[in-house]
Amino acid sequence: MRKKEYFNERESAAQYWWLMFCAGILFLGLGVWILASPVSSYLSLSLLFAFGMIFSGLFELVFAIGNRKRLHGWGWTMTGGLIDVVLGSYLLNYPLLTMVVMPVIIGLWMLFRGFMAIGNSIELRAYGVLDWVWLLLTGILIVVLSLLIIGHPLFAAINIVMWTAFAFILSGIFRIFLSLQLKKFKKSN
Repeated sequence: MRKKEYFNERESAAQYWWLMFCAGILFLGLGVWILASPVSSYLSLSLLFAFGMIFSGLFELVFAIGNRKRLHGWGWTMTGGLIDVVLGSYLLNYPLLTMVVMPVIIGLWMLFRGFMAIGNSIELRAYGVLDWVWLLLTGILIVVLSLLIIGHPLFAAINIVMWTAFAFILSGIFRIFLSLQLKKFKKSN
């Protein structure tokens, strides 16, 4: 594939930047709400988490499907969206089970998301985006937080509200930053 065709495909894919932005705003809003309402029940947090995952997954599915012919790594985004929708739906149907295993689920989910963030940042580097390092650092921070949650589930269960809020905020910031990079990429090409 010639360089010009490669960038034309990326420019077309970047037209859906706003879907990633919406997912980022959703996660950022959920994280801030969780921090602002620490006395809310553990059950409502598990339901909120499930709904947040479902809607974020739907945004990512639409983004991936809309770009399947233009974006080489669209399958990973679609896989992430499918995992979010399926896992969120499962958690929504079993809220009591969710309350018991939520720290491990959140940790594994954030680990997967962190690795996806790292992969996205490396992909943006290949496209010539200069700010890819910030996305890489955010992805690494998400992986570190997820490993803390997985490695210390009792500690995570005690502090689940705070850990979840920070995880949502970081995921939201990453998606917003990624969407703005896609928007900038679209304008520059």
